[in-house]
Amino acid sequence: MRRLKSLLILLPALLLAACNGIDRPYEGTYEKVLIYVGLGYNNLSTNLLKNLSDMQEGVLPGTASNCAIVALCHNTATPGDYETDNPPQLIRVLRGPGGKPVLDTLKSYDNMVRSPSKESLRTALQDIRSLFPSRSYGMLFSSHGTGWIPAGYVSGSEASSIRQWSRSEEVRDSGVIWPATKAIGNQYDGSAKYARWLELDDFVDAIPMKLDYLILDACLMGTVEVAWAVRDVCRYLVASPTEILTDGMIYDTLSWDMLSGAQADLRTYCEEYFAYYDNETGSRRSGTIALVDCSQLDQLADAFAPIVDAHREAISGCLTHAQRYYYSSSSLRFYYDLRDFAVCLGATDAELARLDAALAAAIPYHAETPNFFDLPLERCCGLSVYIP
Repeated sequence: MRRLKSLLILLPALLLAACNGIDRPYEGTYEKVLIYVGLGYNNLSTNLLKNLSDMQEGVLPGTASNCAIVALCHNTATPGDYETDNPPQLIRVLRGPGGKPVLDTLKSYDNMVRSPSKESLRTALQDIRSLFPSRSYGMLFSSHGTGWIPAGYVSGSEASSIRQWSRSEEVRDSGVIWPATKAIGNQYDGSAKYARWLELDDFVDAIPMKLDYLILDACLMGTVEVAWAVRDVCRYLVASPTEILTDGMIYDTLSWDMLSGAQADLRTYCEEYFAYYDNETGSRRSGTIALVDCSQLDQLADAFAPIVDAHREAISGCLTHAQRYYYSSSSLRFYYDLRDFAVCLGATDAELARLDAALAAAIPYHAETPNFFDLPLERCCGLSVYIP
């Protein structure tokens, strides 16, 4: 215990050394910049504010460091108030005098009416790139998500008391509200009944820099289709094929895992996420996580596509047998385990061997609790596939 306490005392100095700190405000090109985007002008506002608070409990770089943490935050003025204007803020999260955490507001986007839009997100990210030119960028994006749900999908009225723990968002008739089409990040417009979404394609187009990693703290984003969509803007993707409980990702160790070493320690970060949820009890012991190497997705596509083409007639029969990533009361019923789906299609031993090799290369780490709510998770490869 004494050794652990000594290590904790030394952590700020270690991070400063890792980021090549000096005694005056850093000037020039940064080595590493961690970007946090929290779009919480919705029912997740309180959760995202808690995440930002947890981030401050971690080991933070100071002004002298050539590493930086920059956050774009958009939250409601008070919980449940979706009418009062509360402009998005660009904030630097850093260690101040005496080692205390500081939130330094760099800019208020008073004219940014809608934060989940390509134009708004790109403006903020370009500001970050201008203020913090860096050799390396990584991003954690937190909000609602729908995975790969297409236009025109109308949800049923299924609901469960356990959904209060989930970051899932019902997808409503596009004739009633703005449609959630392959979307990530939303903003309520006067009421929780009306949500403006950021389309996944627009999200990708809004990112002006190549990211070393992209962590998606949003439900259902661990699909092979989403990974394929973001492959050109990030080397590594961290996402969950199931929903994510409202606690979200891990934030108190985020800065250490992303900034302390020569490379971001994404595997350790995923292991910490899994351990957090695996140590819960009851229905709260529900979590999945996957680390995806996007540079290996071409090989995965080359292995999976021929299986689908060769056994296409068996697809409909697989929908009742393949490992699902949606639980009984979920209205988002289109996500199945990629490998188990191939097995259910009738893939040959040779086809599965090629697929397994591609999966091992593309997914360096994945983990699942025994169940997600009432859904057993028994045959999981880490990535889901969208099957309508």
